Amino acid sequence: MKRLSVGAVTALAAIVLSACSAGSSGAPSSGGDFLTDGNAVLHALDAVAERSGTPLRVTTISADGVSGLSVDVQEPKNHINVDRYLIASNGSIAGPTPVKLMSLDGGPVTAASVDVQAFDPKKIGFVRLSATVKEAIAKSHYSDAHVNQWEISGLGRDDRRYLYLESERARPVAILRPDLTIADMRY
Repeated sequence: MKRLSVGAVTALAAIVLSACSAGSSGAPSSGGDFLTDGNAVLHALDAVAERSGTPLRVTTISADGVSGLSVDVQEPKNHINVDRYLIASNGSIAGPTPVKLMSLDGGPVTAASVDVQAFDPKKIGFVRLSATVKEAIAKSHYSDAHVNQWEISGLGRDDRRYLYLESERARPVAILRPDLTIADMRY
C-alpha cells in the first residue's frame, strides 16, 4: 500500500471538504440554489438586510438560474427610494443599484405609493419552497419539468406570486399563495 504525503492528504481533505460543502447543486454553502432552497433565500435576505438597513421591506423578489436572487428593497430612511440587490449562488452581493420607479396611474411616484407596494419578505413561506417545487412539478404532469424562475411582488390577493416551470413540451406556471402553497396551475 502506497503512503500519501502530508501535502497530498491536506489537498485531498480540502477537495473532500469543498465537495461536501458544495451540496448537490455544486454551489458553495455560503449561497445556494435560490430556485428551490428556501433556507438559502432566507439567509440571502438576512445578508441584504445587513447591507440595506432594517426593517427590510421589498417591492419585488425573484430568482432565476442565471442571475440568482434579485431583491428590490425600499430604503428604510427614505421610503420613496428602492434599490436592487443581486445575490449570486456563491453568496456574493451586488448592489445597491437604484431602481427607476414608474407610476401605474400616471401620477407621481410617492413614498406613500411605495409603502403600499412594499412588504415584509419574511412573511412569505420560503421554508416551504422545496416542497412547493416538488408539488408543482408533480402537478404539471411533465416528468422532465424543472423550475427556471419564480417571482413574488406582494402579499395581497392580486399581487404576483408565480413559480415558472419548463419542460420539453410545455411551460406550466404555479400561482402561489403567500405561504407558498399552490393556489392554481396554468398550462
